[in-house]
Amino acid sequence: MAESDIEKDRFLAEHADFRFREQVCYPNGGISRFYDDGIDMVVIDDDICAHEPKEPVFPYMLITEKQNDYMHRFQRVFRFLGYARENLDSYLAKDGIVLEGGYIRNTGDRSEQADASPLEIHFEENFSSVYGMNALRYLTREYGICDENGRNYFLDYFVRTKDQKYAIEENGLDYHHPQIIGEEKYRNQLKKQNTCALWGIKLFRFSKEDCEFASRIEDDIKQYFGKDSSNFVDDGIKVERKVELYEHQTVSLQEIQKRRDAGIKAFLIVLPTAAGKSKIVEEDLRTFAEGKQKFRGLILVPGVNLLLDWEERIKASLPELKDKIDIRTYAFAARHYTDTTPDYYNYLIVDEAHHAVAPVLKRVVQYYRTAFTIGLTATDQRPDKRKLETVFGSYTTSLSLKEAMEKGVVAKANVYRIETNLDLSSVRFNGRDYVNADLEKRIRVTSRNELIVQVLSEYFTSGEAGTRQGVVFCVNVAHANEMAKLLNQANISAASYTRQTKNQSSVMKAFKEKEIRFLCACNMISEGWDYPELGILVMARPTLSKVLYLQQVGRGLRKTDTKKNVIVIDVVDEYGAMIKPCSMHSVFANPYYVPFGDITKMDYKPGDLVVIDGMEERIERITEVDIHSFEEKYGDYLSQEQVAREYFVNTGTITSWIRAGKLTPEVQYKFGSKTLYLFSPDEVEKYRKQLGIKEHNDATIKEDFFAFLEERDYSLSYKMPFLLAFIRHVDSIGDAKIEEILEDYIAFYQDRITRGLPVDRSTCPYNETMLQDKKAMQRSMLTNPFEKFERKRFLYYSKDLSVISMNHALYSQMEAGDWKRVRRQMEEDLAEYYAKVEGAVVVKR
Repeated sequence: MAESDIEKDRFLAEHADFRFREQVCYPNGGISRFYDDGIDMVVIDDDICAHEPKEPVFPYMLITEKQNDYMHRFQRVFRFLGYARENLDSYLAKDGIVLEGGYIRNTGDRSEQADASPLEIHFEENFSSVYGMNALRYLTREYGICDENGRNYFLDYFVRTKDQKYAIEENGLDYHHPQIIGEEKYRNQLKKQNTCALWGIKLFRFSKEDCEFASRIEDDIKQYFGKDSSNFVDDGIKVERKVELYEHQTVSLQEIQKRRDAGIKAFLIVLPTAAGKSKIVEEDLRTFAEGKQKFRGLILVPGVNLLLDWEERIKASLPELKDKIDIRTYAFAARHYTDTTPDYYNYLIVDEAHHAVAPVLKRVVQYYRTAFTIGLTATDQRPDKRKLETVFGSYTTSLSLKEAMEKGVVAKANVYRIETNLDLSSVRFNGRDYVNADLEKRIRVTSRNELIVQVLSEYFTSGEAGTRQGVVFCVNVAHANEMAKLLNQANISAASYTRQTKNQSSVMKAFKEKEIRFLCACNMISEGWDYPELGILVMARPTLSKVLYLQQVGRGLRKTDTKKNVIVIDVVDEYGAMIKPCSMHSVFANPYYVPFGDITKMDYKPGDLVVIDGMEERIERITEVDIHSFEEKYGDYLSQEQVAREYFVNTGTITSWIRAGKLTPEVQYKFGSKTLYLFSPDEVEKYRKQLGIKEHNDATIKEDFFAFLEERDYSLSYKMPFLLAFIRHVDSIGDAKIEEILEDYIAFYQDRITRGLPVDRSTCPYNETMLQDKKAMQRSMLTNPFEKFERKRFLYYSKDLSVISMNHALYSQMEAGDWKRVRRQMEEDLAEYYAKVEGAVVVKR
């Protein structure tokens, strides 16, 4: 008996509730065995990390695609390198995380890291393509979790719905492929994945190869996370609250109340152990809760011992509040904090508060929007306390950005518009944003860039305004380099800051030390990068994406003791009648423009004085501007290509229906000789009913596939040998190398010629010469048989990977009998087809 069979039998003997589902063999000799009990799945890898020098590694998709399918279908998926019963049982027996010693390790917080990697940006584009331009607000980056030993892990993306939690990891080969990273790092990777399962998080992995299939990954996103974003939960924006650090040996409760009445909403009490911190809180709880009908308190503690201690303390000292106060361990709260609304509790206590800097606990503290929050700690390390102030001084809120500005939660924005005469009406639109190549050709105009420099020189080179630092958001690297050069020539210190900047750290250091006034940036600091004193934002890169625009503006919204506002300079070009980019006025729906005016105000009058940094501007006129950006109007509309996918037809069919008057797009916009058609969601459903088009989705895809085959629509023979070749070479995840398919495809027709049989009907161009031209044959194969399957979303092609892949939802439903059914039909159809071709005799292959 083979060793793998012995391991399989051992697993099944020791876990009677599980059954063996399948086994995947890898080119390096490694094996993955899949077991399930109908609820959970267990994957056991053996020799998966083995790698001979100079041998290529196997496609990483062999792991990610199979795992994603089962992650979607099962409640939890655990994966292990090698089988050890005690290790597996320790996971299966748990329904959540129980921290060893109760403590969450104090590590750095990565929730506000600067930039997404190119792979992550690729995923964000796919995600927003599926759910719309506003959907990125549902993605939380660098989401922290911890295992039972307190070790922290960070997930690339986290998405929360009303009934499920999802994580997305964007996996490059160098950091994730088991053959490259080796056994130790691969075990750590699996530890992180299994920890997610205990947190109730479904972890989906998308490799670099997965992202090469743009259409397929969008179908996968829709399959795994839902058809639309209606079930997603938006976690709001982070705002600051007043916090007081209190570290006297004796604490006056009257003083706490006095500070609370003055608007202080958070206290950090720092007293030595046994100095009576808990007693102070007990008394303050009694005072705070008095007369409040809807009082709800929450006490967070590191472990069970302290939880029991607090329970006894509340019963003895505050019996009247014992049913109104919940006491939870950090670990429990970290997993269940979203079960309650942010304003459910109005009094929050964090015992041993020095642990609050750990990402997991920090997120819990910042989630709650309580009337009062108090932290207790005995630490006397100043650095820790400063970190704690930043934790307790932040919370999430559902305030809109405008409301946050009006309430003084974030810095207010004063806006100046630079209006150019540059005509960008012919810049193409790719369904989400402007085509960058077109923007580059139009934007890199010296007069436009000089106009920006002229405004900065006029208003921001003297007085207080001359001390402000800023960022110029540019189209690309060349644009950033040109802007930096022009600013320096005008004696305004500037530096280009892009992915091609060789000395990025030194440039950023010089900027933060105020040696440089302006960074000219491209794809570097749109999200996460934090420099609170940033005072000027120049929006020199037009974008239709509200998400991208607000990420850029967000870099300047942090308030400080010295900065209360940020100046946003919108560069406004000519865009024709329809596709206008985002601007501060469109985002804030403010139709009245006043130079350097507060964007939240709509009641300015001529003669009013606008004062910023000692600079005075008398309002001479108030200009009315168009506030309707393209996204505001058409953010949820479907393009011609998207409608074609919804209706299960090709784009040419949609075009012909438009010409015939069967469909009338709500939006038509011309780009030179091309026309962009957009349909509202209501229109898509209206025409679906009018034309009797069946709704196609993951649940119907197998039925649709066989219905398509049953049509037997063969003008030429192409589909049959193509599909047989694909079936012959498809691997365990539904992929087949195009060169192998092509080789079989060509061989089929070459065999007919060799045997003196007609290659096909007279309209078929295949002959001895063409069959020798592989490039021509590949173009033909992709144009003819493949395209018929692609437009129905059954198959996809990646040019970069040279792979044809089956839709994951379809492949996961195909069973052995289904593959035999397809093969049998194709062979029978071939025989019948060629029986009609001039006396041809077909030989089954």
